[in-house]
Amino acid sequence: MIACAESLNTWLQASEQMLPTLLILLVFTSINMGISIGVLLLYIFSVRHMTKQEKKYPAESELADMLESMRNDLASMKEALSKVNIEPLLDRLSSVESRITVLESRTTVLERKLSKPPEVPPVARVPVKKPVETAVPSLSKLSDISLAFPDIKYAGIITSQGYIVESYGICSEEPAKLLEIIRTYSTNSASIVKGNSRIEIFHLGEVKDLSNYGILEFVNGSEVSEEVVERARKAISRYFTSAIASK
Repeated sequence: MIACAESLNTWLQASEQMLPTLLILLVFTSINMGISIGVLLLYIFSVRHMTKQEKKYPAESELADMLESMRNDLASMKEALSKVNIEPLLDRLSSVESRITVLESRTTVLERKLSKPPEVPPVARVPVKKPVETAVPSLSKLSDISLAFPDIKYAGIITSQGYIVESYGICSEEPAKLLEIIRTYSTNSASIVKGNSRIEIFHLGEVKDLSNYGILEFVNGSEVSEEVVERARKAISRYFTSAIASK
C-alpha cells in the first residue's frame, strides 16, 4: 500500500510539471484547427463565387451566337428598309411645309391689318353759322340812347379836365370823380358795379388835345348782358366820332 501511494504521488508531481506544456500544446492545436477551418470556409466561398460568375457571364460560344444573331437581324432590317418607298412621305412633308408657309404669310397680313387703327369715315363738316350781330343804333343826339337801351340810366361824354360835353340822365356818382379812377389805375376803361348799378368808363378819342371819355350807367346792372354793354359803348363811340370829333 505504501508503495502504491508513493507511485501515485510521483505521478501527480510529474503531471503538475507537464501541465503547462499540455496547455500550450492544446492552445496551438486549437489555433491550427481554427486556421484550417477558416481556410476551408474561404475555399468553399471562392468556389461558390466562381460558380456564380460562370453562370453570370455566358460562355464564349454563346456570346458568339448572340453577336451572329444580332448581325442577321440588322441585315434583315436593312433589307426591309431598302424596299420601303419613302417618296409619298417626302411629297406629303413638302405639301405640309408649303401649307405652313401660306399660313405664316396670311398671319403676317392679318397682324398688319390689326395693328393699323380702324379707318374712321370722314365726318362732313357742318358750316358754323356766325351769330347775326345786332346792328348798332345810330344816335342823332345822346338822349336817343335810351330808346335803343332802356336799361341805361345815364350816358355822358366828359373831357379829361372834367368838363361835361353832353349828357343824358343823372349819374349816381359824380362824373369828375369817376375820371380819378382812370387816372389812378392808368387805364383807358373801367367797370364799376355798385348795388344794382353798373357804371362803364371808357376812352372815346382826342379832340383839340383833350382826351374824351364816355360814361354809361345801367340800372339792374347784374342782369345786363355783355353784348348789350358792348353795343351801347359802340353806339356812343359812333355818336362821338360823327357828331363831336368831326366838328
